[in-house]
Amino acid sequence: MILILASQQDPGAAALVAGWAGARLLTPADLSLPGWALAAGPSSGTGPAAGRGIADGEPFGTDQVRCLVSLLASVEAADLTWMSPEHREYVASEMTSFLGHWLTTLDHRCLVAPSYASLAGPCPPTAAWAAAAGVPLATDDDADAPRALVTVVGDQVFRVGGSQTCKIDEALTRRLCRMAASQGVALLSAVVTREPGDPLGRLEAVLSAPVVRTTEVRLAVRDLVADRDRNALMEVAS
Repeated sequence: MILILASQQDPGAAALVAGWAGARLLTPADLSLPGWALAAGPSSGTGPAAGRGIADGEPFGTDQVRCLVSLLASVEAADLTWMSPEHREYVASEMTSFLGHWLTTLDHRCLVAPSYASLAGPCPPTAAWAAAAGVPLATDDDADAPRALVTVVGDQVFRVGGSQTCKIDEALTRRLCRMAASQGVALLSAVVTREPGDPLGRLEAVLSAPVVRTTEVRLAVRDLVADRDRNALMEVAS
């Protein structure tokens, strides 16, 4: 089973799961349903001590999960529309804490390991990301520059929003992929700015939770998970 952890308000997540054999969407709404149990003992989520959860409103065993892709950095109060407004902030915080621990029980089955600051991956300062990419950090002077939102999937970079006049060429693609690889991350999104004639572009922000709003990105994510499965089978066979 492949789990996609995302907000139920993320249309890209629903489209990613649709038609993907073996994939199920796990949202904050599922955390409100009975049937969850944390893994206990040395199995770390597999074997007789495996935990249980709910995805798409249906139960699953933790030992059934072969890969989890997180499109969610944290649970937000706005995700919890079925709860009384005065309780949403607290419950969102508790859900985020629970998920942070639960993802650690999945260990290597998370496509990108969570961090203390995000359910979707590492969160170093933007300046550190920019240094890894070898591009300047955006400043207030770049406020009016063309910008683009891009998603890195493995060794590919896709424009998913922003201005078409912000050039995303092969050189910038290589730098952004190198930036992701510096943290061992196969999936993230970033905001870049680039004036015409700028040889490098500038990095404005990095989002640990990837944006999968286009068909091209969703297909690339599926391929990335499939490649991961093939490599795992090859390792077992060898």
